Amino acid sequence: MRVLIEEYLRERISTYYKGKFWKRLIKDIKNKNSNIHIKSEDKHIPYINKPGIAFSFDDSFRINDWYKYGKDLFGFYDVKVTFNINAFHHFEGQREHTQKEIDMLIDLQSKGHEIAHHGFKHENAVNYSNEFGLNNWVEHEIKPLFKWIENQSHSKTKEKFKKPVTYSFPYVSYTESHILELVSKYFKVVRGGFSDRNNLVGFNHTGYAPSIGIDEIVLSDVDYVKKILRIAKELGTNVIFMCHSILPDEVDWNDFGWEEQSLESGKYRISPKTIQDIIDEAKNIDLEFYTTSEIAGVATFIDRNMESSIREIISNPLEQWISISELSKITELDLSGKNISNLDGIQYFLNLEKLNLSNNNITDFRLLEKLPKLKKIDLSNNLESKNETFYHSKKIAE
Repeated sequence: MRVLIEEYLRERISTYYKGKFWKRLIKDIKNKNSNIHIKSEDKHIPYINKPGIAFSFDDSFRINDWYKYGKDLFGFYDVKVTFNINAFHHFEGQREHTQKEIDMLIDLQSKGHEIAHHGFKHENAVNYSNEFGLNNWVEHEIKPLFKWIENQSHSKTKEKFKKPVTYSFPYVSYTESHILELVSKYFKVVRGGFSDRNNLVGFNHTGYAPSIGIDEIVLSDVDYVKKILRIAKELGTNVIFMCHSILPDEVDWNDFGWEEQSLESGKYRISPKTIQDIIDEAKNIDLEFYTTSEIAGVATFIDRNMESSIREIISNPLEQWISISELSKITELDLSGKNISNLDGIQYFLNLEKLNLSNNNITDFRLLEKLPKLKKIDLSNNLESKNETFYHSKKIAE
């Protein structure tokens, strides 16, 4: 009985201090953004000025639960999130990711999610740099993961990863020197944790981006998150939430068999129910769901033929990143005969009225539903008659 009472008291004390932290954080967010005033008559346009939420999940040794519990929870280009990956499993002998795990990550990418950079072997940036130097950290943690990502492909679809646009610091450990070294030479945005400056993020963001941790180890009540969502909505800006594992409360971490060395990592988890509560609130107040790269204002493409064609059209063959705001201004687009098989990225052409996709290899046209002004489409000579998994779009029927 005494043990149970002590556990109860520890839990109550923990909840009390977590509550104090969240109340202080919410007050701080309000104070640091008190000078922002949004005109209620302003039209909110996704990616441009419509406030939103970004979930950012760290540590790809958790890929099995990301896929198992997140795939259906997030849907197809609905609740888009960012998965920050390494090349190696934290445990199990620190092995490299298996092909099955790579396939799961690329499957998630094919549903609209961002696969971002989280360090080759998840080294602590500050500790590693202090011991071996900043340049060595880049050579051993940043560059190798770019190469590893480029060398991977899906075992069945042969789809490849996009080149990462954003980075998240392992252990939320960094200095100003790390930020300056990475932006914009390697990334447009590098994500950390809580900030003592501002914990909300604007549009077309460049540089350091804060995030608010919402794993159960820090979150005592989801209502605190809902309050922050409403603040972001009122201010017309965005908030990034950092998470790790997606696991129902009843799942016992010890069942994974990673022994004592993994117990600290096991504390960083969030339940599908909590995520669903946050999603429901965000949808209820009409927030958009973004990846970190979208908050950075960067358009990305799965199909490299699609990307190269877009670069030619906007006269941007060599620039590091393609601007979403630039694509959103285009009203006519001719992509006929470009050997395109995946329309990922077309969702950024929000003012597109006329589109020619004839003579390509496209079987999935669902993303056309994301184009509110599209009136005229040419889809002739694609693979509809050859592929049983052809996905229609309501836009085609119209």
